[in-house]
Amino acid sequence: MNSTEEFPVAEIRNSPAPRQWGGMIVSRLWWVTLLCLVGAVGLVIQQLRSPGLVIEVRFAAGHGLEPGDAVRYRGIDVGEVTRVELDAELAGVSVWIELTPASAALAREGARFWIQRPDIRVGQIRGLETLVGGRYVGVVPGPADAAPSRLFYGLDVALAPVDQIAEGLEIVLEANERHGLQSGSTVSYRGVVVGHILAVGLSNDAVTVEARAFIQPKYRQLIRENSRFWNSSGLGLSIGLGGIELDAETLATIASGGVAFATPGNLGRPAATGHRFELYDAPQGQWLAWQPRVALGSSALPPGVPLPSPLLGVRRPTTGAQALFGTGSQRAWMLPLVGGQLLAPASMLAGPETYVLEMTGSEFDLPWENVITSGSLALVVLPEVACAAVTNYWPRERLRVADGPEAVVVTCGSDERTMPLPAQRLSVVEEGWEVAASVPVDDAWHGACVLSAQDGAVIGVLVRSENRAVIALLTRELLESK
Repeated sequence: MNSTEEFPVAEIRNSPAPRQWGGMIVSRLWWVTLLCLVGAVGLVIQQLRSPGLVIEVRFAAGHGLEPGDAVRYRGIDVGEVTRVELDAELAGVSVWIELTPASAALAREGARFWIQRPDIRVGQIRGLETLVGGRYVGVVPGPADAAPSRLFYGLDVALAPVDQIAEGLEIVLEANERHGLQSGSTVSYRGVVVGHILAVGLSNDAVTVEARAFIQPKYRQLIRENSRFWNSSGLGLSIGLGGIELDAETLATIASGGVAFATPGNLGRPAATGHRFELYDAPQGQWLAWQPRVALGSSALPPGVPLPSPLLGVRRPTTGAQALFGTGSQRAWMLPLVGGQLLAPASMLAGPETYVLEMTGSEFDLPWENVITSGSLALVVLPEVACAAVTNYWPRERLRVADGPEAVVVTCGSDERTMPLPAQRLSVVEEGWEVAASVPVDDAWHGACVLSAQDGAVIGVLVRSENRAVIALLTRELLESK
């Protein structure tokens, strides 16, 4: 053996005990947890500091607007003013606004901005909250399909309250005089307010006065190309053999002006946005006698689709303790159909002989004969007395069977009692489609008509029972019955 051969030398290290290994693992886990926490805090701070969409709005005057003032839509803050400066020509004011990320969709072509400030007139008070809370910028978005924009031109005066401005109708009224019209003046049909004046000013050649009027979506079908408009403000005084006749509108109309209109029975083409009408000083006698039949629908339905006119009925007992104490009554809406039939919840038409049905100002003994039932719905022939009192029947060709949950419109016959429901709020159950419990539907909606939002056909009836709201669907058995 070679004496110079080297032998390997062992390196001896102390191995950590099991307790020491556990401490090392716990220590490293704490570091990982701390790093994750720091990362999460950083993401939250970045989200909170993420800038919203910055747009520029040019106004003729600033009206005391300052950086930090709010931008509001539908009563909530959607952004704030970041900078206010005179423009380069010193002819106006440029206002830079930062919208919140969730409100960036407001910045699209057609959006309208104005500086809300106190506006106190006879018959009209607006912006009173700015006396305490300061001025703010109001906004109404443009059409939903409009292109995004970063530059806007603000209105000189506050925009009169407008809902669904893109679905409504804007027309122009031309007159020789202003007739006291101003922003916010009413536009009425048979005494019912259907719109208002947006702005009043001289035409480009200063020959006439132009008033831009907005008509609410549900009433736009009333405006036809042969409609006639006249000034309805002021007092009318006539003296004749029969005495003195005084024709006066409300104080607000007399003070702030107003417009009325009429449409003849031979309906012309529906007026389009921007159509110009002459504004007369007073109506002609024949205009006041016009009584056209115009199908008024809801803004949630396709244009030109009318709302049904269901009848309100009350089923009540006539004998026993319930009749004595006035309990046990049930109310519901019922839809008269062309051909003299009545579509209603089955519970309204069934029952022993101790019940009566109050409808169209008359009482009818229950039960009725030849009642056709299908699930929670019933169809019956109306008595002759009830038929004589009904003026609006729903055509049977506007009834259909639904295939599956779809967007619907629930209505009791008036726009105030009309509610759109998306398909996401409906779930299939054995009785039909159950309405989500979060939807505010009480017993006053029992029997309401359910229309398809796609074509406006009646596809069912809303039935309230056991604190549930279910859409009872029409069946082929009901539709084929005569």
